[in-house]
Amino acid sequence: MRNKDEKKRDAICRAAIDLIQSQGFEDTSMSKIAREAGVSPATIYVYFENKEDLLNQIYIRVKREMSSAIMEGFDQGITIEEQFRTAWFNFYQYAMENPVDFAFGEQFANSPLVNRVSKDEGEGYYGPLIEMFELGKREGIFKNVPLGVFSAFVFFPVIGLIRNRNDEKLVFGKEMLEQVFQIAWDAVTE
Repeated sequence: MRNKDEKKRDAICRAAIDLIQSQGFEDTSMSKIAREAGVSPATIYVYFENKEDLLNQIYIRVKREMSSAIMEGFDQGITIEEQFRTAWFNFYQYAMENPVDFAFGEQFANSPLVNRVSKDEGEGYYGPLIEMFELGKREGIFKNVPLGVFSAFVFFPVIGLIRNRNDEKLVFGKEMLEQVFQIAWDAVTE
């Protein structure tokens, strides 16, 4: 069995993300990924069983990296509002700094190409956020709504901002972000 080189694995993942985002899943072949990564097509199969396995492992990786960025500075010793603020602004920052990875994660979050095990593992990285939400509900800070509704009102506005970041009418400054944050906070709090 061949030794695995993490740099090659990373190059394969990076190439796959970039190609899938620019050409779509169907038009991204393993040979294109290999060429973009600078490896032979056979090398991909040292790391991944097939294209679906590659997609699932990349999905988990993107979710892990995104959750790590969102949780930076997230401390359960601070107030729920401070936790919420930290996660919200970190989410925005991650999406702005990693637009291709962010788009990949969003594209495949509800895709039938990502299996249930991968989705569950990807969602598992957000445990502290879910705990914050549940605690906030119990303490009467957050509205008593399902997690999916909470997420829609918290994170979908950020996704909308990211998608419209090239709109010249929107000024992406600190003041506007504070306003959008406040709208999200007001939408989910009692």
